[in-house]
Amino acid sequence: MPQTSMIISSLSSSRDYLLRLVDCTRIFSRILCVRNKQEAIERLQTEEIDTIFLDWQPPEVEQLNSLAEVLGDREEWCDIPLLLFTPDPQRDAEILALQKGAGDCFDYGITARELGARLHHHLAHKQRTDELRAENSQLAKLAISDRLTGLYNRSYFDVVLEFEAARCQRHGSVLSLLIITIDSFNWLENNFGHRVGDSLLRLTGDVIQVTARKSDIPCRFNYQDFAIILPDTPTPDAFLLAERIRREVMINGPKKPLSHFTLSLSMGISGHAGNGIIDPRNLVDEAYCAVETGRRHGAGRTEIFHHDPQILTRNGHRLDIEHPQGHA
Repeated sequence: MPQTSMIISSLSSSRDYLLRLVDCTRIFSRILCVRNKQEAIERLQTEEIDTIFLDWQPPEVEQLNSLAEVLGDREEWCDIPLLLFTPDPQRDAEILALQKGAGDCFDYGITARELGARLHHHLAHKQRTDELRAENSQLAKLAISDRLTGLYNRSYFDVVLEFEAARCQRHGSVLSLLIITIDSFNWLENNFGHRVGDSLLRLTGDVIQVTARKSDIPCRFNYQDFAIILPDTPTPDAFLLAERIRREVMINGPKKPLSHFTLSLSMGISGHAGNGIIDPRNLVDEAYCAVETGRRHGAGRTEIFHHDPQILTRNGHRLDIEHPQGHA
């Protein structure tokens, strides 16, 4: 893998010398040179740096302290080896450098061969650390993700909805919840098999993932239903998002053996304007009530929940909004 290093030195003569020395190790495909900490930070923000070399003049420690602190404050920078070159090869200077956060301290007179050998140790350690961080990140992602669709899972949904409801109540902001159900899913799965059912779930999940905005939290809510938490989003905007999802699902459509089948989604939206107490469970119940309201008028509709006590079921009975029995 190509490696990139960065040399920090305020003296052009030192930069030129260190550039030649580091280049002779034949370890780095790119060697960047900067004059000070600020230029180094700018490079770090735009480049992937594997090693930093600092031209250090002991006993000065302010620049060393400042640079080590900057690297330590960022997770993606904290394991970059900070290696010092100094014209003072005294043991006390090396100990001071290590105490201040340096990974190693080299004499200007070090040979390219010895420098290369010592660099391999630091780079191998960084690679192991990067791999471990990537593995931990993947494990953390798996813990909150649904394996089939790649969306967030129900456990993550519960935590985030409670957090967003509390934030909405605290700051008086708006919050919407969109529930998405696949119409006739059980019939399709029973007649065409679980593999087809999984393909429909993946298709819907992919569309939701692509269509949702960065601020939205798309989740797989249960076996055949999805949910999107929409912070700072009024219900009319949530309705527009729902319709975009519906259009994208129709455009992408299911593949064989359902290529002639139109995939239909029923969606319900609940929302809160940020005034009063917000119960996350009510948001879920109200969104499912909206789904059922739409289904009484036919599949493939998006409805926004309204507190209307006169809403009736298809059998003519009053719908109990306080205790909804939605089965979407």
